[in-house]
Amino acid sequence: MTLACHFVSLVPRSAVIWGHVVFATQETSPYDIAVVSLEEDLDGVPVPVPTEHFHEGEAVSVVGFGVFGQACGPSVTSGILSAVVQVDDTPVMLQTTCAVHGGSSGGPLFSTCSGDLLGIVASNTRDNNTGATYPHLNFSIPITVLQPALQRYSQAGDLGGLRQLDRAPEPVRVVWRLQRPLAEAPRSKL
Repeated sequence: MTLACHFVSLVPRSAVIWGHVVFATQETSPYDIAVVSLEEDLDGVPVPVPTEHFHEGEAVSVVGFGVFGQACGPSVTSGILSAVVQVDDTPVMLQTTCAVHGGSSGGPLFSTCSGDLLGIVASNTRDNNTGATYPHLNFSIPITVLQPALQRYSQAGDLGGLRQLDRAPEPVRVVWRLQRPLAEAPRSKL
């Protein structure tokens, strides 16, 4: 998925924007992010304002290319921010009820009230036994996770902050595997 998609999603669907990937997280990273450098400026396209706070229960919207891809153009789906998952009091995952399908990854998650950018859509939930997708149970990367690294890259061209996403601590990895963290180390019953 591409982080630049949140800008591209706001461009008219007839526009073709070329760019190249300057960074992509490793497959083992819990955060599925790529940063694309565009070959031209997106004059007239508003830059989203990143949020600093998340409010469970707030109305949210996702912009993406959903189930039919780019053939139908971008779509907007709405829902609520149903959970802000934290590790050490820091948001690491946002759960929403917006309808999200394949092709929505990389799209923005906005607060419907403020218009602030909350995060980037990363995944929905799939039943591996049946292949069924649960489109109203999906997950986004909080913009607060990405913002420091993006500022560092934007200001200095330094990819170090983005590379840190590949080295997320185990508790963050557990969250993104949709597992419950162990409250304490397991003990033998012997």
